[in-house]
Amino acid sequence: MTITKSLTIIGPNMAKAKKAAPKKAVAKKKAAPKKAVAKKAAPKKAVAKKVAPKKAAPKKVVAKKVAPKVLLKLKTAAKPMTKGDIVDVLAGRLETTKKAATQFLEDLVALAHLNAKKGFTIPGLGKVTVASRKARKGRNPQTGAAIKIPAKKVVKFKVAKAAHDAVFPKKK
Repeated sequence: MTITKSLTIIGPNMAKAKKAAPKKAVAKKKAAPKKAVAKKAAPKKAVAKKVAPKKAAPKKVVAKKVAPKVLLKLKTAAKPMTKGDIVDVLAGRLETTKKAATQFLEDLVALAHLNAKKGFTIPGLGKVTVASRKARKGRNPQTGAAIKIPAKKVVKFKVAKAAHDAVFPKKK
Protein backbone atom coordinates (compact mmCIF):
# COMPACT_ATOMS: atom_id res chain seq x y z
CA MET A 1 0.00 0.00 0.00
CA THR A 2 1.26 3.45 -0.84
CA ILE A 3 -0.23 5.13 2.23
CA THR A 4 1.69 2.95 4.72
CA LYS A 5 5.02 3.71 3.03
CA SER A 6 4.58 7.43 3.50
CA LEU A 7 3.99 7.08 7.29
CA THR A 8 6.98 7.17 9.58
CA ILE A 9 6.28 5.45 12.87
CA ILE A 10 8.75 5.42 15.72
CA GLY A 11 8.33 3.23 18.78
CA PRO A 12 7.51 -0.31 19.91
CA ASN A 13 3.88 -0.22 18.70
CA MET A 14 4.85 -0.28 15.05
CA ALA A 15 2.60 -3.23 14.20
CA LYS A 16 -0.48 -1.57 15.68
CA ALA A 17 0.21 1.64 13.81
CA LYS A 18 0.53 -0.18 10.48
CA LYS A 19 -2.85 -1.81 11.02
CA ALA A 20 -4.48 1.45 12.13
CA ALA A 21 -3.11 3.48 9.24
CA PRO A 22 -5.03 1.70 6.48
CA LYS A 23 -8.31 2.12 8.40
CA LYS A 24 -7.78 5.87 8.64
CA ALA A 25 -6.83 6.04 4.99
CA VAL A 26 -9.92 4.08 4.01
CA ALA A 27 -12.08 6.37 6.07
CA LYS A 28 -10.54 9.39 4.37
CA LYS A 29 -11.03 7.86 0.94
CA LYS A 30 -14.72 7.27 1.65
CA ALA A 31 -15.21 10.82 2.91
CA ALA A 32 -13.34 12.44 0.03
CA PRO A 33 -15.71 11.32 -2.74
CA LYS A 34 -18.68 12.85 -0.86
CA LYS A 35 -16.93 16.23 -0.86
CA ALA A 36 -16.07 15.82 -4.51
CA VAL A 37 -19.71 15.10 -5.32
CA ALA A 38 -20.79 18.26 -3.49
CA LYS A 39 -18.27 20.31 -5.46
CA LYS A 40 -19.50 18.85 -8.74
CA ALA A 41 -23.12 19.69 -7.87
CA ALA A 42 -22.35 23.38 -7.22
CA PRO A 43 -21.43 24.28 -10.82
CA LYS A 44 -24.75 22.84 -12.03
CA LYS A 45 -26.62 25.24 -9.75
CA ALA A 46 -24.50 28.15 -10.96
CA VAL A 47 -25.29 27.27 -14.58
CA ALA A 48 -28.99 27.07 -13.76
CA LYS A 49 -28.86 30.55 -12.15
CA LYS A 50 -27.26 32.07 -15.23
CA VAL A 51 -29.92 30.67 -17.54
CA ALA A 52 -32.99 31.13 -15.29
CA PRO A 53 -33.18 34.94 -14.75
CA LYS A 54 -35.12 36.79 -17.41
CA LYS A 55 -35.32 40.54 -17.80
CA ALA A 56 -38.67 41.82 -16.61
CA ALA A 57 -40.61 44.11 -18.90
CA PRO A 58 -40.49 47.74 -17.72
CA LYS A 59 -43.63 48.84 -15.90
CA LYS A 60 -45.72 51.47 -17.58
CA VAL A 61 -46.10 54.64 -15.58
CA VAL A 62 -49.61 56.00 -15.69
CA ALA A 63 -49.88 59.73 -15.17
CA LYS A 64 -52.60 60.69 -12.73
CA LYS A 65 -54.45 63.96 -13.01
CA VAL A 66 -54.47 65.71 -9.68
CA ALA A 67 -56.81 68.54 -8.80
CA PRO A 68 -55.10 71.74 -7.64
CA LYS A 69 -56.73 71.39 -4.19
CA VAL A 70 -55.06 68.00 -3.70
CA LEU A 71 -51.63 69.48 -4.50
CA LEU A 72 -52.22 72.26 -1.99
CA LYS A 73 -52.90 69.69 0.72
CA LEU A 74 -49.57 68.00 -0.02
CA LYS A 75 -47.41 70.86 1.19
CA THR A 76 -48.72 74.04 2.74
CA ALA A 77 -46.59 76.03 5.12
CA ALA A 78 -46.33 79.52 6.59
CA LYS A 79 -43.13 80.17 4.65
CA PRO A 80 -42.74 80.20 0.84
CA MET A 81 -41.50 76.95 -0.67
CA THR A 82 -37.83 76.80 -1.59
CA LYS A 83 -36.41 75.05 -4.64
CA GLY A 84 -35.49 72.09 -2.41
CA ASP A 85 -39.07 71.85 -1.12
CA ILE A 86 -40.43 71.88 -4.66
CA VAL A 87 -37.94 69.18 -5.70
CA ASP A 88 -38.94 67.02 -2.71
CA VAL A 89 -42.63 67.23 -3.62
CA LEU A 90 -41.97 66.51 -7.33
CA ALA A 91 -39.72 63.54 -6.53
CA GLY A 92 -42.34 62.10 -4.18
CA ARG A 93 -45.25 62.57 -6.58
CA LEU A 94 -43.38 61.23 -9.61
CA GLU A 95 -41.75 58.40 -7.63
CA THR A 96 -38.30 59.33 -8.89
CA THR A 97 -35.03 60.59 -7.45
CA LYS A 98 -34.43 64.14 -6.25
CA LYS A 99 -31.69 64.45 -8.85
CA ALA A 100 -34.14 63.65 -11.68
CA ALA A 101 -36.74 66.05 -10.26
CA THR A 102 -34.12 68.81 -10.00
CA GLN A 103 -33.06 68.21 -13.60
CA PHE A 104 -36.69 68.38 -14.73
CA LEU A 105 -37.25 71.68 -12.92
CA GLU A 106 -34.04 73.21 -14.30
CA ASP A 107 -34.87 72.07 -17.86
CA LEU A 108 -38.35 73.57 -17.61
CA VAL A 109 -36.93 76.92 -16.51
CA ALA A 110 -34.25 76.86 -19.24
CA LEU A 111 -36.92 76.08 -21.84
CA ALA A 112 -38.99 79.03 -20.62
CA HIS A 113 -35.96 81.33 -20.88
CA LEU A 114 -35.16 80.24 -24.44
CA ASN A 115 -38.73 80.60 -25.70
CA ALA A 116 -39.79 83.74 -23.79
CA LYS A 117 -39.53 85.95 -26.90
CA LYS A 118 -42.05 83.76 -28.75
CA GLY A 119 -44.17 83.21 -25.64
CA PHE A 120 -43.88 80.16 -23.36
CA THR A 121 -47.03 78.79 -21.75
CA ILE A 122 -47.15 76.43 -18.80
CA PRO A 123 -50.73 75.10 -18.95
CA GLY A 124 -52.69 75.85 -15.80
CA LEU A 125 -49.99 78.19 -14.42
CA GLY A 126 -49.34 81.05 -16.84
CA LYS A 127 -47.44 82.48 -19.77
CA VAL A 128 -43.94 84.00 -20.01
CA THR A 129 -43.67 86.80 -22.58
CA VAL A 130 -41.46 89.75 -23.52
CA ALA A 131 -42.98 93.23 -23.51
CA SER A 132 -41.64 96.59 -24.68
CA ARG A 133 -41.81 99.63 -22.41
CA LYS A 134 -41.83 103.12 -23.88
CA ALA A 135 -39.42 105.85 -22.84
CA ARG A 136 -40.84 108.03 -20.03
CA LYS A 137 -40.06 110.75 -17.59
CA GLY A 138 -39.28 109.94 -13.98
CA ARG A 139 -37.88 111.52 -10.82
CA ASN A 140 -34.81 110.73 -8.73
CA PRO A 141 -36.22 109.86 -5.30
CA GLN A 142 -33.23 111.32 -3.40
CA THR A 143 -32.95 114.69 -5.13
CA GLY A 144 -36.35 115.06 -6.77
CA ALA A 145 -34.70 115.97 -10.09
CA ALA A 146 -36.49 114.98 -13.30
CA ILE A 147 -34.79 112.22 -15.32
CA LYS A 148 -35.52 110.48 -18.61
CA ILE A 149 -36.05 106.68 -18.39
CA PRO A 150 -35.13 105.02 -21.74
CA ALA A 151 -37.27 102.47 -23.59
CA LYS A 152 -36.50 98.82 -22.81
CA LYS A 153 -37.78 95.26 -23.09
CA VAL A 154 -38.88 93.34 -20.01
CA VAL A 155 -39.93 89.77 -19.24
CA LYS A 156 -43.51 89.41 -18.01
CA PHE A 157 -45.45 86.53 -16.55
CA LYS A 158 -49.21 86.50 -16.92
CA VAL A 159 -50.99 84.17 -14.52
CA ALA A 160 -53.46 81.75 -16.08
CA LYS A 161 -57.14 81.97 -15.17
CA ALA A 162 -57.04 78.40 -13.83
CA ALA A 163 -54.24 79.33 -11.41
CA HIS A 164 -56.05 82.48 -10.30
CA ASP A 165 -59.28 80.52 -9.67
CA ALA A 166 -57.39 77.83 -7.74
CA VAL A 167 -55.76 80.37 -5.42
CA PHE A 168 -58.82 82.63 -5.11
CA PRO A 169 -61.93 80.47 -5.61
CA LYS A 170 -65.10 82.21 -6.72
CA LYS A 171 -67.57 82.95 -3.94
CA LYS A 172 -71.10 81.64 -4.41
